[in-house]
Amino acid sequence: MRLAATALAGLFLLVPSLPVHAARITDVTDNGPVGKYEKFEATFNLGRDYDNPFDPGEIDVTAVFTSPSGASVTVKGFYFQDYQRTGGGNSETLTPLGPPVWKVRFAPNEAGTWTYRLEAVDGVGKTGLAPRSFTVIPSSNPGFVRVSPKDPDYFAFDNGEPYFPLGENMAWGGAGRTFDYDQWLPALAAAGGNYIRLWQAPWWTEIEWAYSYGPDTKLPGDYISRMKEAWELDYILGLCAQNKVYALLCLINHGKFSSTTNPNWDKNPYNRAANPKGGFLDKPEEVWTDPKAIALLQRNWRYLVARYAYSTALESWEIFNEMEWTDHYADHLAESVTFHQKMGDWLRANDPYRHLVTTSYADALKWPVDVWNAGMQFTQEHNYGGMDMAQVVDGIAGGMRAKNPGKPFVVGEMGIGAAGGSESQRDPTGIFIHNTNWGSLTAKAAGGGFPWWWDNYVGPNNLYWRWTGIARFLKGEDLDARGYQPVAFQVTTPSSADLVFSPGNNGWGVKAPKNLFTLTDDGGVNPPESNLTGYLYSTQKAQFRNPPTFHVTLSQASKFKVALNTVSSWGSPKLTITLDGKPTEVDNLPVTAGGAYGIQVPAGAHDLFVDSTGTDWVQVASYTLARFVGALRCKALNGRDRVLGRVQSRAFTFASASNPKVEGGKMALSDLNRDGDWNLEWWDTDKGVATGSVSVKVAQGAAEVSLPPVTTDLAFKLSYAGQP
Repeated sequence: MRLAATALAGLFLLVPSLPVHAARITDVTDNGPVGKYEKFEATFNLGRDYDNPFDPGEIDVTAVFTSPSGASVTVKGFYFQDYQRTGGGNSETLTPLGPPVWKVRFAPNEAGTWTYRLEAVDGVGKTGLAPRSFTVIPSSNPGFVRVSPKDPDYFAFDNGEPYFPLGENMAWGGAGRTFDYDQWLPALAAAGGNYIRLWQAPWWTEIEWAYSYGPDTKLPGDYISRMKEAWELDYILGLCAQNKVYALLCLINHGKFSSTTNPNWDKNPYNRAANPKGGFLDKPEEVWTDPKAIALLQRNWRYLVARYAYSTALESWEIFNEMEWTDHYADHLAESVTFHQKMGDWLRANDPYRHLVTTSYADALKWPVDVWNAGMQFTQEHNYGGMDMAQVVDGIAGGMRAKNPGKPFVVGEMGIGAAGGSESQRDPTGIFIHNTNWGSLTAKAAGGGFPWWWDNYVGPNNLYWRWTGIARFLKGEDLDARGYQPVAFQVTTPSSADLVFSPGNNGWGVKAPKNLFTLTDDGGVNPPESNLTGYLYSTQKAQFRNPPTFHVTLSQASKFKVALNTVSSWGSPKLTITLDGKPTEVDNLPVTAGGAYGIQVPAGAHDLFVDSTGTDWVQVASYTLARFVGALRCKALNGRDRVLGRVQSRAFTFASASNPKVEGGKMALSDLNRDGDWNLEWWDTDKGVATGSVSVKVAQGAAEVSLPPVTTDLAFKLSYAGQP
């Protein structure tokens, strides 16, 4: 029998609507007691489901923790799905383990009895539970990484221990995903490494991403389909904590908002064309100013803070990787400054643990300091293509510290070439890693240089041992307590050597800030190599042109040589070298990638001018002036009652065919802060062990030391030993 429509309507009016109840916090468990700075975790249910559990406007879970001293800290709760991991080698399978739950995580900074109170607010109302307590016991965890209050050029932990990051980029996993980190991370840590750099990449642990979009797509702002990726980041940070390795987490890789450089824009959920249902941006550069994009990024980061910020293994947040590769960046510099100020302020206001905040350029020296001044707490430069990496990083560190005083500096990425594979071919034993680490130390960078190509270079070649020597050398050193300043001590040797130096700024589209350089017989390049660009541009790119002139005074005839990395594939690349304004045999000469071109230079004072005179550009790998300097050099940190230094053979680079033993060298120490007895200890830079010691008598802040034979390099520690 069928009822009339009016009768059906009346029937429906008699059926009451079912009430939607507010959240009910139930089934609360926690893992107390825990150690100081260790992970406290409470798990619970809310008694109902939500359309989008990642939208704080729909459901907002908060926990207020109260310390034994009465201080209160508020953290956010987060939606969580556990997984069981199986596989290994080149595969990983994650299978859901149990139903989804809610969690809060917290790192207590006091021992004693704490309390916490859970609260949930949704569209129906607010609910909470009576405070619960747990115990915090002392632990060996040193706390979170900070800028050192003793010396702002360095890092330190909450407990005052200095922290000098040594490690590598380990941005994402390969086919084995987290299983790859089971191999890489312990190997790095066992060698003395204590740092990695991770990316929230679309193909890795980014929670706001999909590879295709359809009518059921919930992005942006709903991360339900990426809970596996969120679990993977949990696993890696846990592995970092087990191995005492600290991770920088880069939040935005440039490709997400680039259509030209490593582009991922075509799959970005904010892209209206890629995601017709939820996309809203027409161009990638709109990310700098669009209110909706900023709000969604903050929602994304809110989840990351709630889930991962408890971890002391999380060293810092990096807002953007190499931001100048986003579309039309040069037209949006001011907007990017405002963006960084706003987003950095948001992180500091919403991260209860105040992790350090930074960002990055591919070529930081090219750009004004405005972004760094927008609340960034340390700076970094990315460098690819240098040959004598210790000398290159010395110039970069000096330039960055001068432009950004009071901020630690690190070489955030480094490599021999811009394309993967060249490291294995040109430097299979990792000499450039060794030299960048030691050069960073003596230049007063805040950490060693961090190589790229962790997966196809460092790991396959088992180069982790390159961190052992410097890690052992620095163990127990109070870097931030000595007022260290970088110095160059004069070294004399019976034999002469080539002066080889590389441009310190290898980015594309960079106009060199200087074009006149003086080369001195102690190995100096003034102003430093950071003012030299790797690319020499022809008149076709006049906006970038500033070719260099090198002034030199020779006591004997020499040869000046220009070695090239790559050359433009457009037109005909050519090189010109003039001597005192006059043509030489290298005059509009056709050149090829990897070639080396030189001229003879007589004794006396001369000006050497180098230019790209072909259709486009050439890229310089190095400049060489033959038999111009002593065979050894010394760079050091000079501080109160202590000096840490390194003597390096000028031949010791990855490009050297041999490393001849240098004997009879003498080092002139100067500007030491006390006269009297000092002790000098020599160290093996690879093994990180002391090899001998000598007593040094200092008068008027100076002394001369005879050097042991040097084949590659050696390090030393010089310490005050008594009264004048």
